[in-house]
Amino acid sequence: MDGAKARTVGGLLAAGALALLLAACGSGASPTTPGASGPSPSAAPPSSAPGDSAPGSSVPRTTVPRPAPTATPLLWPVTDLAAAQELQSRVDAGAQPWTLDPEEVAISYATTTYGWTAPEPRSTAPGSVDLTDPSGGTAHLTLVQPVRAGATGIWVVSTATRT
Repeated sequence: MDGAKARTVGGLLAAGALALLLAACGSGASPTTPGASGPSPSAAPPSSAPGDSAPGSSVPRTTVPRPAPTATPLLWPVTDLAAAQELQSRVDAGAQPWTLDPEEVAISYATTTYGWTAPEPRSTAPGSVDLTDPSGGTAHLTLVQPVRAGATGIWVVSTATRT
């Protein structure tokens, strides 16, 4: 292929990639990162707002992860929605970034609540962490994102079962 044809093909490919990128950005959908702080299993599934369909279509235009239902119990590091919202605001300002990682929240809970010195976390699903302490203790924690779902939402322990 000569230089002019290569440039034409390259330009068409670049234009196509740009069109796809712009279409994805305009959809309002938020990207997710596998294995990152995703929505918890007890959070409501992604959904669209009523009337958020394209005209003449029953297919929603956007899907947005939702935070945990307000009736979800909050155990640690906050115990009510107002405190969770305040903590989320502090985290948004740069404080306590460890609350954005469910495993870090689980470790902190176990060291604070159980007195464990070196718990090892293992995420079994988004918002579900099993902990093992070298002294032989085990625990299962369920965590939720009470204010905002996704990578920028804080995680809070909702239930803990120690065995």
